[in-house]
Amino acid sequence: MRTLIIGAGAIGCYLACKLSDAGADVTLHGLGPAFQRIAETGVDIAVRDDMQIRRVTVNCTLTPPAPAGWDLLVFAVKAQDLPRAAHQFSAHAREAIVLLPQNGLPYWQFLGVVTPEMRLASVDPDGVAESALPLARIAGCVVTKGLTVLSDGALVETVLPADSFAIGDVVANARVAKPVVSLLRSAGLPAKEVVDIRIEKWRKLLVNVAFNPLGAISHLGFGEVLDIEAGERLARAIVCEALDIAAHFGVQGVIDLDAAMNRARSSRLHKTSMLQDTEAGRRLEVEPILGALLELAHDARLRVPTLEAICDCARLIDHALVKGPIRQIAKTP
Repeated sequence: MRTLIIGAGAIGCYLACKLSDAGADVTLHGLGPAFQRIAETGVDIAVRDDMQIRRVTVNCTLTPPAPAGWDLLVFAVKAQDLPRAAHQFSAHAREAIVLLPQNGLPYWQFLGVVTPEMRLASVDPDGVAESALPLARIAGCVVTKGLTVLSDGALVETVLPADSFAIGDVVANARVAKPVVSLLRSAGLPAKEVVDIRIEKWRKLLVNVAFNPLGAISHLGFGEVLDIEAGERLARAIVCEALDIAAHFGVQGVIDLDAAMNRARSSRLHKTSMLQDTEAGRRLEVEPILGALLELAHDARLRVPTLEAICDCARLIDHALVKGPIRQIAKTP
């Protein structure tokens, strides 16, 4: 499959490295000085267990390539950047399969499966992504993979038995997930096709909704948040409120709360994506992870006081990343 990966963050670079290593026809598109260095020298990647850094040469382009001839488009961008990227690459998506691995609830979560359709204004406020990307061409993706970008730009992966790329058709029987799963497996990735990708989105979110913002607030690793009573109390309260929202929309029994807490303890030092973004001075994925749940809760008239407070805290951090002290720190040499 001729593959274009849009976005050179952790996921984009990781997929580009693995596919390039496997001899796939893959092009990585990105912007900025950091991507310019990748285009010139390649991606430095290491496995956390041995930290032996190796350099992978990836075919890169700083300008959008011609739209024709792509079999697969991977939008490896943050959820808040997806509408803009989808609009820019809408012509590329007309005939290609579109892989969307964003965190949180996606804009398509309630499209094509309920009547009347529900649109998440918190995720795709103007319907730009919905208009740009044909629903039947989308393969939804849930990534369970520990990836960290070091200060020098090197990418470090943590290899765990639970690693997975769960991929599924957004429109039932569209048959777009299967060729993507085959491609990723050919590159040695733990990809699997799932029957209901929307359930998988809930499954990851119901844990991420607690540990992502708590990591950004505390600057603690995944399991370290649970070291003190206050951290565990907050994490449990957030997940319980999120479970109530999911149950209201017909999603029940997808996670075991105690088991989720134990898994978090086993990954003590892993930095959540929100914590990594905070440290790097990047905008946070507040709306798809927290805002979408609040939108659903308000529509359903559910009380979620802890979730509201944590979301407000995350929004304050995000504001500081744009205009406040975190932005200044990020710019300090």
